[in-house]
This record gives sequence, structure tokens and C-alpha cells, in this order.
Amino acid sequence: MNSCGPLLAGLALLCAGSCADAQTNGAIESFYKGSQIKLISEAGPSSGYTLWARLIGQHLARHLPGQPSIVVQSMVGAGGLVASNYMYLRASRDGREIAALSREGVGLSLMGAPGVRYDSLKFNWLGSPTRETNVCFVDKDAPVRSMEDLRSNELVLGTDGAGSGMHIYPTALNALVNTRFRIIDGYTETGTVLLAIDRGEVQGACLSAASIFQARGEALRSGRLRLILQGGLAPDPRFPDVPFVLDLASTDEQRQALRFVYAGETFGRPYVAPPGVPAERLAALREAFSATFADAEFLTDAARQGLDVRPISGLEMTAMIEQMAQTPKPIIERVAALMQRFGGK
Repeated sequence: MNSCGPLLAGLALLCAGSCADAQTNGAIESFYKGSQIKLISEAGPSSGYTLWARLIGQHLARHLPGQPSIVVQSMVGAGGLVASNYMYLRASRDGREIAALSREGVGLSLMGAPGVRYDSLKFNWLGSPTRETNVCFVDKDAPVRSMEDLRSNELVLGTDGAGSGMHIYPTALNALVNTRFRIIDGYTETGTVLLAIDRGEVQGACLSAASIFQARGEALRSGRLRLILQGGLAPDPRFPDVPFVLDLASTDEQRQALRFVYAGETFGRPYVAPPGVPAERLAALREAFSATFADAEFLTDAARQGLDVRPISGLEMTAMIEQMAQTPKPIIERVAALMQRFGGK
């Protein structure tokens, strides 16, 4: 018996696998070389989504075979629904269009909200560079000093559209725990809402902590703006004296509903490719995102801009969204019904 037979067979299989991998990598490199990837941001130029997209766009190409150029474009509308619907229905399926989408869009999809024409369970999730905490903040003269004041005093908040967290969170709080936020939609993006606060048109907004500290950190440190509430799945240790949203719940059902609404904060700044992207290109995109988030130059640039990198992989995001979809159907239906009743999209 030839004792070398199994060894030679194993080597042949190894060689075949290596050759197949090389062919795949070569095909991906050939596809991307000299081409352009469009990276769509669902928000305007002053938004944290676009800030992150520009940063990622500067570094991602180095980690993709063929090193294509990357162009960042904003696609603003309906608090992110325009971009999400575009990516699901119209974007190219060849791996040359990717997007930074609203983290709240997952919940809207699972609720079957009006205006949603995408299925978040069918998107190809690429990953996120960070995780977020949502904060509601107001000007210094707003009549809120305690959690009880949130239920007894009206506060006027601005938003950038009915599909965004700026609208969704205060709407959900009004519906679920009887806060008295008066929500003013119609501003085009985060920057215009902040200008409206500066001019006294509205009293505050609900926004990611990273975005508001990036844009108005000095105002928060000086007391001209005050944090009145923080939201997510757990309190943020950076804000030990700011009330936590789940503490507003008085029943298990309210707590489950609030957890569903705020689960998207864990997704931070999520990136997707549309359904139907070829498996080998999807794998290359996911690997490129993970490599970018660990890249020393990327981390240095992020730190220089005051951005906190706490990445999530595309596969982790997919698993988290599938778990979110397991929320009891009556809870999801109640949140959806309340959001519509109280002005949600």
C-alpha cells in the first residue's frame, strides 16, 4: 500500500482550495480595479452619518482588492427612508453601491411602518464603526429639571424628518410613557435643527451623543445646553447623572416596548449593501470594513475628529437584527400602532 496516497490527496485538495481562492481574489480585484464605489449617506453634510462616511471613504479602498475610488454622496429625505428605499429597490447589485443608513430604520421595517419599502432582514449588513447613545437635550431655560417635568411640561423639539431618530424617540416617549414633547418636523438635516435651537425656534432635540458633542460640545460644557434624558439598552457610564429612558417605564410591557424602540442605538452607524450582491463581493466588502475599523491610520483620524470607534461586524449586526425580530409580535404591533397614533411615520 502506498502510504503517500492520503498525503498527496490532501495536498491536492489544499492546492485546489488555494487556487480557487486565488482565482476568486483575482476576479474581485479585476472587478474593482479602476472602478468607483458610491457610498451613500442617508443624511445631510453636517450629520454624524456623513462625517463617519467621509472618514470611512478615505480608508476603505485600501482594504478592497483593486483599490477602487470611493465617492460619498448624501441622499436626504424622510429621515433616512429615501436612502433605505433606494438601496433596497434601485441600487446596483454588483457591489459598487453601499450606504450608511439610519439605525432606526431596522425598527421601522420590523413594524411595517408607512413609507418603508425595504426589509431590513434582507439587507446585506457590512458592519458599523461604533455604537451609540441617544440623548435628548434642551436649552438652559427649558422648564425641565427632573423626570417628572418631562411628563408635566411641554417641550418643543425639532427633527429632520419622520423617519429619523430625532422624530422617532420623542414620539415613542409621548406614546409609551406620557412625556409632553411637541415635535416640529420639516427641518432638512441635523445642522438646521441645531440652528433652530440657537435661534430659539425650538427648545431642543434628541440626537446621538457623539453628534451633539461634536457639534455643540462647548455649549454642553458651559451649560447653555443641558442633557435631560439618555436612551439605549443600558445607561452610558459617561452620563451618570442623566436619567435613563428605561427608568421611565412603569410596566414590563412599557419596558419591552422601549427596548425595541431603542435597540437600534446598538447599531451605531450601520453600513449595508443591497440584496443580491454576489457572495464573493459581499465577503470582500465585509472583510474590508472589518480591516478598516482596525487600521491604525483610520483609528488615528477617528481620534483626531473625536469619534469613538467600537466596531460591530456585518455578521454580528445580522444576528442582532434577527434577534430584534424575535420581539413578541404584540409588542411590535403596539409600538407601531402608538407611533402612528402619535404622529410617527
